[in-house]
Amino acid sequence: MNYYFLESQYPRRGFISGGTTFTPQLDMNYLAIENPLPEGTTAEVELLSTVRNLNVDYFETITGTRHVSDRFKTLLEETKTNTQFIPTTVCYHNGRSVENTYWTAHQLDRLDVFDYESSEYGRKAVIAASVQQPPRKIVKVVSQICLHEERIGEHEFFMLDYINIFKPIVSKDFYEVCRTHRLNLNVTEVGNVSI
Repeated sequence: MNYYFLESQYPRRGFISGGTTFTPQLDMNYLAIENPLPEGTTAEVELLSTVRNLNVDYFETITGTRHVSDRFKTLLEETKTNTQFIPTTVCYHNGRSVENTYWTAHQLDRLDVFDYESSEYGRKAVIAASVQQPPRKIVKVVSQICLHEERIGEHEFFMLDYINIFKPIVSKDFYEVCRTHRLNLNVTEVGNVSI
């Protein structure tokens, strides 16, 4: 497998998260938004009190937002991605601003590349049949993921469509570029899923 999930939990550092608010305020739950956010939208993240030193290049929040460092954003902008980057102010629980610049990575490409035949998931027969006879059912419980890599093409950073997994995926090649630039990312190989 040549793809990795980006994780918001880091070895020796623990889980990194917080809450996100947008200006102007959103009319609906962030996870339900499928369109670009309006021009001029900004975000603020207050990290959980357990986060004392933020020196990672990717993290998620309990509100479903995904955040990338300025360095990670620069690399992503050089790849095939339709991500909208929202300026984001990140502060610790005590109100002190973090040292680095972060962006909310909004509206990642969602690709229909889940291999329904080779993967292992709940209600397999029913869900696999819905691919051929819509409406499509969402895969909610997954134990093993296989991807149709030939359908991914040049996408280096994306989410799975029709699957109840909210972690972004990066290609192995793009992850190697990130490592060369010394980005602090934690990844797990796409395959067996422990969610």
